[in-house]
Amino acid sequence: MEKRNIAAHKEFNLKSFFFQWEWMLVLMLIIINIVNASLSTYYLNIKSIIDATMTFLDKAFIVLPMAFVIILGDIDISVASTVALSSVVMAVSYNNLGVPMELAMIICLAVGTVCGLINGLLITKFKELSAVIVTLSTMIIYRGIAYIILEDQASGKFPSWFNYLGWGYIGGIPFILVAFAVFAVIFSLLLHKTTFGRRVYAIGSNITASRFSGVQVDKIKVIIFTMTGFMSAVTAL
Repeated sequence: MEKRNIAAHKEFNLKSFFFQWEWMLVLMLIIINIVNASLSTYYLNIKSIIDATMTFLDKAFIVLPMAFVIILGDIDISVASTVALSSVVMAVSYNNLGVPMELAMIICLAVGTVCGLINGLLITKFKELSAVIVTLSTMIIYRGIAYIILEDQASGKFPSWFNYLGWGYIGGIPFILVAFAVFAVIFSLLLHKTTFGRRVYAIGSNITASRFSGVQVDKIKVIIFTMTGFMSAVTAL
């Protein structure tokens, strides 16, 4: 009887494991790739895969901290405006103000970080307002500031070495893919292997219980939204 219960428990765990949503996404991805590959011989072509990667990978940098935000039960819809403002400040600093490109990049990262910090402080200070309302407001503000700074002009002349960050290759592999892989590993370890990551999950599961357990909820939220702003600036580069 006991052996039968153990076997049934193992079978149940095995089914639960394979029916997790992560495995369902993997299965859907495999099916989509098989269908697309059967419809076009160019779909699984290496060049096509690299081109698609180069097109969408810059936006993937924002996904990394956004995972933390969503786990918290919040959302940040100001990231696109943060990218716009950070890139505009960098371009104007280099092209119009004569700031060295290296310093302009640092300014870009600083602007994005400050934007994220402002989001975090507003969300934790005005708890009666949801993150959607706060970031919707800052989205409009950041985008408006970018328009005011840039006006109707175009500003896109950068050194050749700077273009390498977005379009360069390392041994046939896009540099941006290598950079994303490094950031992905860092964020994965931070989320799954640190006390900070466990506290993020705790806040997302039950914010009230987390507060009573001594977790500094507001501090963690500010850090995560600041990280989101920083990674938005990385995307702007």
